[in-house]
Amino acid sequence: MKKKRFSNFDERNKLVAYKVIAVMYLLTILAIEGIVIYRQFVLGQDIRDFEDIAIVLTVNSIFLITALLYFGAIPIQKIRIRNILLAYLGLVVLGSLFTYAKYNIFQSPGLSFKELFDKLIIVFAITGLIVLFFVIFSILGKRRMDRELKE
Repeated sequence: MKKKRFSNFDERNKLVAYKVIAVMYLLTILAIEGIVIYRQFVLGQDIRDFEDIAIVLTVNSIFLITALLYFGAIPIQKIRIRNILLAYLGLVVLGSLFTYAKYNIFQSPGLSFKELFDKLIIVFAITGLIVLFFVIFSILGKRRMDRELKE
């Protein structure tokens, strides 16, 4: 009698396993984000106390999205400049609101206008790099999928 190995899933079992893995990954990321926010805003800990967690979480999230774009999990039919600019503008607004809230609402004393403007320049630059990174990987992913379809 031959034993069935755990890795020999059929298509349906693989799909269920992938869904469970995706949900657990999402819950883990949300829990880590919640812990970071709780430690910073509720416990009042300095960002340097958990900066490593924030960096790993940020890099992980960026790589997750780029991998989803590259391997076609997020379908990109045609990249339009208008959509890219809207995504960039939306991310800048969210980043700016978060930066303002972080430094002027949750910390005392708040930042001066010049200090806040300096932080917002960083938000604009980093957001631009992230959007550029996403666009490059979606183009590369689309080329990869087109090449696979030709073969």
